[in-house]
Amino acid sequence: MSVSGQRICTLAEEAAAATDPEEALATLTQIRDELAEFERQQVARALTSGRSYGDVARAMGISRQAAHRRFKDLAKHKRGSSERLPPTPEVRLVFDYARVEARALGASVLAPVHVVLGILRNGDQRAAAALTASGLDIEDARQAALGETEATGDGGANVDIRAMLAETAQCARRRGADKVEVEHLLRTALASDDRGADLLLERLGVAPGRVLAELDSAAPDDVDCAEA
Repeated sequence: MSVSGQRICTLAEEAAAATDPEEALATLTQIRDELAEFERQQVARALTSGRSYGDVARAMGISRQAAHRRFKDLAKHKRGSSERLPPTPEVRLVFDYARVEARALGASVLAPVHVVLGILRNGDQRAAAALTASGLDIEDARQAALGETEATGDGGANVDIRAMLAETAQCARRRGADKVEVEHLLRTALASDDRGADLLLERLGVAPGRVLAELDSAAPDDVDCAEA
């Protein structure tokens, strides 16, 4: 479950148990914010799985045009990039979250550690599931990443995100995929030369190899994205 999904459950219990009406209303406001975020995650998941904006619109009870206006940033397609594997809407959302996490930590550059935090925050059913099944918790990961940011000033090496995306696309191709998914992004982050993501996991007592094993247990192939 994504962080927003967990927060909604917790906040709903708090609102139901609140004895003060102002406290309950304040909690309901937080729930609305989390619901909006959770909705965005589910739309990204639906589009990633092949659903159309029409499908999303019908499920939400709105027009296709309204759905497209609200979520068109999740599925942008650039002209002239037909040779590149397209990132899924969930990958786009993970990068949005990674940027937010980097800013919150005071980092001046985006690094693989922030990508890991973005994956955990998004809560997809493969990459985030592999991280949580390995024992990773987002709050603990944020604290560890904050410590690294305070120690180094950036929380990791200055990573060229375009280069990281290119490496992720190569990972996807090696695994026979026709699009870049969050799983490929996690594999690439763990294989990054700066080792920031690896060190983050190790600092929290989570072996990177265990995360990869969790991913591989749900995947039929055994291609390593660190291979040339």
